[in-house]
Amino acid sequence: MNTLLAYIQFIFIGLVIYGSVLTFGDISINTSISGIVAPILAWFSGTGLRASFNNEDSIQKKGSIFMAVILLALSYIWVNSTGYWYVAHAIEISGKNLLIISFFIGFLSTTKTISEINFKS
Repeated sequence: MNTLLAYIQFIFIGLVIYGSVLTFGDISINTSISGIVAPILAWFSGTGLRASFNNEDSIQKKGSIFMAVILLALSYIWVNSTGYWYVAHAIEISGKNLLIISFFIGFLSTTKTISEINFKS
C-alpha cells in the first residue's frame, strides 16, 4: 500500500509540473512558476500536517501545524494573485482547486511509517 501511495504522489507532482511547463510562453513567467511551486507547497504542507499528527512531542506538533498553515496560506495567496489555471489538453482546474487537491493528496497519502523514517535506526 505504501508503494501505491508513493506512486500516486509522484504521478501527481509530475502532472502538476507537466501542466505548468505547458503554460510557459503563453502566460507570464511568475504565473507559470506559481503553477509549479504553489501546488508543491500545498502538497508539502499536507504531508507535514499529517506527519505532525504522528509526533509525540506537543511543541513539535504545534510548530508543524503552524508551518503547515503558513505554507498553505502562502501558496493560496500566490495562486490567487496570479490567477493560475491548470490547463492540460481537455482538463481545466482552477489554481485554488489544484491547491486543495494537492493538499489532500499529501495529507491522505502520508503514512505513519513515512513520517517516522528519521526515528528508525
